[in-house]
Amino acid sequence: MADDPKKKGRDRELVSVQEHEVAYLMKAAKVTRQKALQAIREAGPDRKNVMDYLQRK
Repeated sequence: MADDPKKKGRDRELVSVQEHEVAYLMKAAKVTRQKALQAIREAGPDRKNVMDYLQRK
């Protein structure tokens, strides 16, 4: 669900540094919190890019 109910669509494709989203990345990619945060910083907010970045590392 989008953070803002008025937003539609693309929110699902983005990832932020909110705790629940970092926790999801940690579980999905089996990485530490530091690696998840680093991936978001380096790959940007696009979820696909972050997951690709984590799989390359």
